[in-house]
Amino acid sequence: MIKTRAHIKLFERGRKTPFVNGYRPLFSFAKEMKTSGSITLIDKDEFHPGEEGEVEIIFLNLKYLGSSFDKGSKFSFGEGGPSLGEGEILSFEEVKSLA
Repeated sequence: MIKTRAHIKLFERGRKTPFVNGYRPLFSFAKEMKTSGSITLIDKDEFHPGEEGEVEIIFLNLKYLGSSFDKGSKFSFGEGGPSLGEGEILSFEEVKSLA
């Protein structure tokens, strides 16, 4: 697992309602590849359209984040159509699973 801290912006266009902990959009770090991740909010209960802030995102496997994934990597996220937001990785760590 890859545990990241990221700064994201949820665009005002597109999504009409806020999201909460556990939101699982598709993330794109490389044009040809999308992967799922789970967002955990920091210091808030909802993340509203037009809002910016820091969140934690958990990804299952580093290989699906692209060969140039690192601190400072930029990404977009959405639900399969046009991007609903964008962000930048602030920090990350690889966490061994408990299985």
